[in-house]
Amino acid sequence: MTESKKPKRGSGELQAEDFTPISAFLPGIVDGLKIDQPAKPVKAITPQGRHHFTTIMQIEELIAIPEGNPEIGFMTRLLTLCSLPRTDPGDRLQYKRENGPYKLVMIAGGDNKLPFGNLPRLLLAWVCTEAVRTQSRELQLGHSLAEFMRELGMISDSGGKTGNRTRLRNQIDRLFSCNVELTYSTPGYKKGISSLIADERELWWDYKTPAQDTLWQSRIRLGEKLFQEIIENPVPLDMRILKAMCPSSLGLDLYMWLSYKTFSLLNGKGPKVQRLSWHQLYAQFGKDPAKASDKLVVNDFRKDALRELRKLKRSWPSLDYGIPKGYLEVRGCQPSVAPKAIGSNRAGKGNGAH
Repeated sequence: MTESKKPKRGSGELQAEDFTPISAFLPGIVDGLKIDQPAKPVKAITPQGRHHFTTIMQIEELIAIPEGNPEIGFMTRLLTLCSLPRTDPGDRLQYKRENGPYKLVMIAGGDNKLPFGNLPRLLLAWVCTEAVRTQSRELQLGHSLAEFMRELGMISDSGGKTGNRTRLRNQIDRLFSCNVELTYSTPGYKKGISSLIADERELWWDYKTPAQDTLWQSRIRLGEKLFQEIIENPVPLDMRILKAMCPSSLGLDLYMWLSYKTFSLLNGKGPKVQRLSWHQLYAQFGKDPAKASDKLVVNDFRKDALRELRKLKRSWPSLDYGIPKGYLEVRGCQPSVAPKAIGSNRAGKGNGAH
């Protein structure tokens, strides 16, 4: 039973806490621009925290999405069910995430560390989309870095230590060199694959002059087992939503997971509704699954997840969920990408998870 005394949090309505108060940035300007009062101490906002706050521009972009034509993309099913690292794993060279019978293991390759954050998620969506579109392991990344960044919805703003070009180069090296193991197991059955993300890589880009074209196209060749998994079980996505949700890796994970979960509930033979506790969801999407029993950690995660769900609802009006006390209730609903649109935009003969 959903809460009745408060507005439904699954309704898509934004709440006051979704926005950063101006006093957080300009502590002397408060209460109707009165400047004769002493500034109140405010908690410092980290760059990461500011990065994730809802902005007017993002909301406007999300609201406009239902009015336009979808930009069809894909993600392989198992990577919608088991998420990548959200924060920097540091010196760890192996990462594991489980979700019921599904398990993802990532192992860093060469002298690189593990990929993390929003960029590997965007890169994998691009990889899966191109693999489904071309039905080929050989993927062309383009003649220039700027061209490829536009494909990802990124702006080539800076090559400094924390600039987009530097971050992208770092995550490309980490992601395309790592090995993944995807496993499905039940008491009487087990199936899995092990594959490099890319077993060949040729990158000709000049990161200092990203707009400069090269004579040769940069390219990768996907690992064979991963390629087969992608084309046999692709989950359709709207890349416009993915790019708009990009500031938060949690928002990206929720969108990809719900794209698979809601369609499965709608079209499967079982129940049309599924309730998951916030502890379960934290174990699936949280930064540290070992803390899934920590009430304070899980409550903070709940607030973050609801913020991203409200934003997602703006771009996907048919998304249907509720928040009975202690749970997220997911209901079968129409996907963000209509099956008719998929059929008219997709090349090849992959089976499709939908």
